[in-house]
Amino acid sequence: MFSNLIGLLDKIASITTPLLFSVIIIELLFLFIRKKIKLKLEGLISLISLALGTIPYILFYASLELNFMTWIYENFRFFTLDNNWYTWLLGFICYDFMWWSVHYAGHKIRIIWCIHGVHHTPKEMNMSVAIRGSLFDFIQYFHILAWLPLLGFNPYMLLIIDVTARLYGVVTHLNEEKFRKTPLLNKFLITPMLHRVHHSSNNIYLDTNFSNMFSFWDKIFKTYQEELDEVKPIYGITESEGQGINTENILSSQFGLLRELIKDIKSTSNLGDKIRYIIMPPDWSPSKKT
Repeated sequence: MFSNLIGLLDKIASITTPLLFSVIIIELLFLFIRKKIKLKLEGLISLISLALGTIPYILFYASLELNFMTWIYENFRFFTLDNNWYTWLLGFICYDFMWWSVHYAGHKIRIIWCIHGVHHTPKEMNMSVAIRGSLFDFIQYFHILAWLPLLGFNPYMLLIIDVTARLYGVVTHLNEEKFRKTPLLNKFLITPMLHRVHHSSNNIYLDTNFSNMFSFWDKIFKTYQEELDEVKPIYGITESEGQGINTENILSSQFGLLRELIKDIKSTSNLGDKIRYIIMPPDWSPSKKT
């Protein structure tokens, strides 16, 4: 029943990969010509970040995750789901919930933020930001797919859902020149406007809009926020977190947040505080103990 999903997955990848790069480069060229890009190397660093992140993915992560999901599906699944349209819809909804959960953890647990925060370092918003990730992204994103086979979702179905959702996620990184206001779409979907808010470091916008596709998860968990006319988004991470991080330098972008964490851990002799620095939110410090 699911044998044709393997061929479909290969076909999607062969079509979307060159298309994805073409769209990103076209947008960068368009913004460059219109002089909307000030940090000219950010897009290049994002492409290099993608290349770096692809190395562990090709070497072991892709086969590891597929083998793990297949093992879970064949031995521990609670249900057996057919290849029907409503199964696909349910799959997208469950996937998006897992994305919200893992993404939320990436903002609230500092050691994970050191991984996910690489994606948030750019100070200008365009689709190249979507492909800027950490060399260690696989540690975080493994959990979005890995446990869904317990519910009876075929692993290959989940991989197709993952590819489709990630392609949608690229579009949500569109530059603010497009889709400034999308009130109707915001009711159901994470739009470019909502995701631009997520990438903003303004206090009112911090830690909002964690979903990838459906906005209702953020509404349910009270993390939903639309862009306000009176508050222009300031992209990137906060000044306190991003001290010394050069978004146009690959090493600084990849390891700057981890360097700051190590510095904070070394700043205290209290073992409990060292552990708290690792597992508490990024803005935690001993002076904020409760």
